[in-house]
Amino acid sequence: MELIEVLAALATILAAGFGALTLILREPKCLSFAEQLALSWLGGTGIVSLSIWLLGFVLSGPALFSAVSFICVALPLVAWKTRGAFRFQELRKANRVELALACILAVEILAVGYLAFTHTLGWDGLLNWEIKARYAFANGGVMPAAYLRDAGRAFSHPEYPLAIPFTELWLYFWLGEASQFWAKVIFPIYCASAAILLVAISARLIGKIWAALVAGIVLFFVPQITVEVGSAIVGYADFPMSAFYLAAIGYLLCANRNSDNGDFFRIYAVCLAFLPWVKREGVILWLIAAICGAFVIWRSKRSPKYLCALLPGLCIVLAWRVYLSQMHAVSSSDFMEMNLANLRANIHRLGPILSCFASEVTDIKVWGLFWLMAGLAGVYFVRRHGNAGAIVLIWSIVAPLAAYASIFVFSAWPDFHRHAGLSSGRLLMHITPLACLTLPAALASLPSLQEVFYQSRSKSALATTTCEEEIPGRTPGIDFA
Repeated sequence: MELIEVLAALATILAAGFGALTLILREPKCLSFAEQLALSWLGGTGIVSLSIWLLGFVLSGPALFSAVSFICVALPLVAWKTRGAFRFQELRKANRVELALACILAVEILAVGYLAFTHTLGWDGLLNWEIKARYAFANGGVMPAAYLRDAGRAFSHPEYPLAIPFTELWLYFWLGEASQFWAKVIFPIYCASAAILLVAISARLIGKIWAALVAGIVLFFVPQITVEVGSAIVGYADFPMSAFYLAAIGYLLCANRNSDNGDFFRIYAVCLAFLPWVKREGVILWLIAAICGAFVIWRSKRSPKYLCALLPGLCIVLAWRVYLSQMHAVSSSDFMEMNLANLRANIHRLGPILSCFASEVTDIKVWGLFWLMAGLAGVYFVRRHGNAGAIVLIWSIVAPLAAYASIFVFSAWPDFHRHAGLSSGRLLMHITPLACLTLPAALASLPSLQEVFYQSRSKSALATTTCEEEIPGRTPGIDFA
């Protein structure tokens, strides 16, 4: 019975996202079915969690559950009524190499799902995110004011946004009880969505599906993504946020490449808006991605009205800040106030902090050779995509690192170096799927495995024919043995 209830909860999330996606797209056929499902999950979790929070100001309990359920059901019905039959991109028949790579990627996704269910939620998964879902469920779906104001619970970061906790809360609504076991189900789906979007965006930018599939496969070979502390299997918000960031920047690159297709820019705008709703660091990623969007608008000479795409995310940022202020929510004491005096007093920390991030990037046990490969592949990406696309991708990877390193200058920990060291791995996860976009550019410069196979067969046949012609008294192509 619990499985049916969980499936119903997941189905309503997908329905809400799919309906909203269909409504904003002018040509849904520009996306494949798998791509639409992945985007539906991202959009659905954002819509459901944001709806619970906003409707929670006037409703609670069964009324809140019913209202959000109505939204989830109404969106696809309205999309069907206004858009007609749902349409998807027609896919060409895959060759053997692509099928084999797709099977490997599917096995990796299933393996991540298995690992997620065999591991318990990690520290942040329990005490930063699931704790909020549990308190809200016990209070009829509304965050208790007592929790937000309790200084004794400041360790759980009451000021963090609610995308992940309220997605877990939605499952609790359907189950009728809080269940940490079933809360874990949402994270493998984020993994699958990120992998699908990585492959789809890479294939659209590069044009070689096999290279795009290899990039998706490589992502799951990075230990920090799959098995390390803060990985995608322990209920942290870092990997889900990386999926939103990948979608935002990835479809912005597609919009820059295909300026006539406004649908890619609309997808960018939606994913951009939800970045601040996933985690506090999402505000930084939102600002960086917004700068990239403004640059693409200026570069492609689009109408200034496209800048309106930046407003939803800004509204979420401001609304959440006002909410925390009105609720007098306590904040953790991990960072001191960011002002010029503290900057001058602690600017000497920047060198050790940068050294800490450099040590993290070069840690082979945690990252393998991923960052070395991504750096080298970035050169091929710059050569292949020219100025605008290369600037957007490089900026969206480097700028978060610079921003995160700068923030630790204001660390309130006595050992700021340890603070940066404990956080650097999870912060790098935010840009890891995006950095994977550089890999297909390098792979595309190589011949595909199928081409190598056919070339080797051609050379072998040519060599055999040549040898036969060189044997005196022997008719070429006839075996006298």
